Amino acid sequence: MLLKQETMHPVEVRIFLVLLPSYFLRLLKKSFTYILLLPLFLTGLLPVSAQLSRPGLPLPIHYEGAPELTVYNLLIAEEKRAALFSSGERSMLKSGRAGLTINVSIDPENAGTWDTLADGTRLWRVGFRVEDAAMLSVIFSPWQVQQGVKVFLFDAGQQQVHGAFTDLNNKPFSRLGSAQINGNLIIVEMQVPAYLSFYGDMGISGIGCGFLQNDSFKFYKDGWFGKSGNCNVDVNCISDTLVQLRKHAVVRVIYDGTERCTGTLVNNTRQNGINYLLTAEHCINTEDIANTAVFYFDYESPFCNGPDGNNLMSISGATLRATGGDLDFSLLELLEPVPFSYHPYYAGWNALGYIPESGFTIHHPYGDVKKISLENDALEAASFGEDYIDDSHWRVSRWDAGTTEVGSSGAPFFDQYGLIVGTLTGGQANCISPVNDYYQMFSKCWDFHDNPDLQLAYWLDPLGKQKGFLEGYDPYAGFWQSGDTLFNIAADELLTTENATLLWGSYAGHNNLYTTAFAEKFSQSASLGLPGMLLHINNCYVNNAAATISVKIWEGGDLPGKALYQQEVYMSALSAQTLQLIEFDSVVTVPPGFFAGYEISYANPPDTFSTFMAANRTTDPLQHTAYVYQGSQWQSLAAFTGQAIHSSFAVYPVVMTLPTDTSSHDDDAESIIVYPNPARSAITLQFREMTGFPVTVTLYNLQGQQVLRRHYGPFQHIIPLDISLAGGVYLIRVDEGPHVHRLKLSVIK
Repeated sequence: MLLKQETMHPVEVRIFLVLLPSYFLRLLKKSFTYILLLPLFLTGLLPVSAQLSRPGLPLPIHYEGAPELTVYNLLIAEEKRAALFSSGERSMLKSGRAGLTINVSIDPENAGTWDTLADGTRLWRVGFRVEDAAMLSVIFSPWQVQQGVKVFLFDAGQQQVHGAFTDLNNKPFSRLGSAQINGNLIIVEMQVPAYLSFYGDMGISGIGCGFLQNDSFKFYKDGWFGKSGNCNVDVNCISDTLVQLRKHAVVRVIYDGTERCTGTLVNNTRQNGINYLLTAEHCINTEDIANTAVFYFDYESPFCNGPDGNNLMSISGATLRATGGDLDFSLLELLEPVPFSYHPYYAGWNALGYIPESGFTIHHPYGDVKKISLENDALEAASFGEDYIDDSHWRVSRWDAGTTEVGSSGAPFFDQYGLIVGTLTGGQANCISPVNDYYQMFSKCWDFHDNPDLQLAYWLDPLGKQKGFLEGYDPYAGFWQSGDTLFNIAADELLTTENATLLWGSYAGHNNLYTTAFAEKFSQSASLGLPGMLLHINNCYVNNAAATISVKIWEGGDLPGKALYQQEVYMSALSAQTLQLIEFDSVVTVPPGFFAGYEISYANPPDTFSTFMAANRTTDPLQHTAYVYQGSQWQSLAAFTGQAIHSSFAVYPVVMTLPTDTSSHDDDAESIIVYPNPARSAITLQFREMTGFPVTVTLYNLQGQQVLRRHYGPFQHIIPLDISLAGGVYLIRVDEGPHVHRLKLSVIK
């Protein structure tokens, strides 16, 4: 309940270097880390965004003429707060609860403070304080903002910043839940550009409050780090490749303010990356809760028994596809795309009901970094309680390593083959006595109920294959094996704006000469796949909400040739002085030589966009890789400026090696054949001799994406395979123990 209003005077803000989020470093590997050292990275606030968001920064809390900030104090009865820490101990369910949501009714029309900046931008701010809270979050309802509007959340020192949230976060249900800010104060800022007369619909309906029984959260990036029992095992203490791949499917789920559970991305028989997520029904069982839940990917300690992990990768909002009621499962569909930088993996499953001989669970106990628990013995069928169908759970009699705790609910149990066979409901296991945990059987949830809203089969087997099991799917397997970043700017070069004799603008963007396209030349030894491109943006000033740039890839040669790919990007989704990843709609195949860059248009009043450039090179021989398009022709930037400027644009393609159909030294082209070829929906692989090793069959499209993967035991002679693929050419890799076979397949429709 809203009880009291006060004002808080602006405070001084510490200044930090703008650093790349750490997931960029993992994504781009060591070849790109030198950019962190470039001296022309401008200073500003540290953007610690913990949710799928767009570039941008809030204004400093203190700026010239800043009005006083309106802060609302929200009070919670002590007995209600105390009940949070005892309620979870009385139940065998393992959802984590140490907080609640306070209902409010705040919007820019009835509360907060407005200000108009010198460039016409309108700024709205409001703050919320909850005494003794360890962390706070915001539920926006309604949420349907106009294109160009940016919203940020931050703490009093702006050391934690979430956002910018924009129209790209709009959803059909008009709600948005935020990630958490550590501390007892959270500030909301909305920036409305001058060209917009109205910001859309935005209001605040709830403040999520989390409490801890001590204040150690102040020393961590994430308030839940280190809260689980000491017996828990970091997932990175287990190096097994089966575990290390499947961990990418498991996410931390924060819902209803600060409640915690675990969920898993799951594959479907189309193997098309639909973002289905499986968790427990007692965690999320209504559309309202699903709509504002936040899902954290790859929140794990970087090494065994290491420090806090990276909590920068999360997205908000899902819709409820099916939930079991008397079966403890819920299947959600995430309503924001999962970026490839999050390394999504869609776990396989087994719905046949076979007793698992052994296995493991990956989970977030207490919301802590990702942990793993191991069971070396067979599970047994059991009943969890009167609220659930009898004999519908798998019982782990005793964990051989680790345990589960509150926050682990919904975690997957992977069998000895790495397939999901159940999800955690609860149990009695803890660090002192790791016995008796109960997992809702995947096989019971499959089609025990006929209604699609109460089963998994309708959603996870849309093709009706009815085989009862499916392997996992990694849509970007090629990148994680061979990903890298290309660049034409050396580590010791400065980034700058080159404008020489221009009357206005930059040679890397809008200028008085009206150049309209800008390309960087790249020469490699082989064809590559491009899942995206990094632009180091210098200027980005928008006068028109519809203003766009077009990110493009061109064929190589002396000059850029035919466009191979282009993607429109709204300038309002970009920000000046940021390094921004533009993720492509699909992996783009490029030849050994290609050009990468962008195209702009001119409007009145003018928009302004440019990337950084390498400072003009004066070495001998002069080097340049930048090309510009003016009027009707391409020229090198050096030729365009009369040899006055030799430089490169700050354009960095993200690349990966494509699978090849060339045979390795141990291949025998006649040892295996595929027929029919071309095929429509089914093929047969036939070995000349029965295999003595287990067999793995993997299909890739020409973009390097894995589209099908199957594992078989030894003693194979003929393998029939349903493919159900779009028409085109595919590469087949067959691993037979130490032997590798590669074939081509044409699919016609």
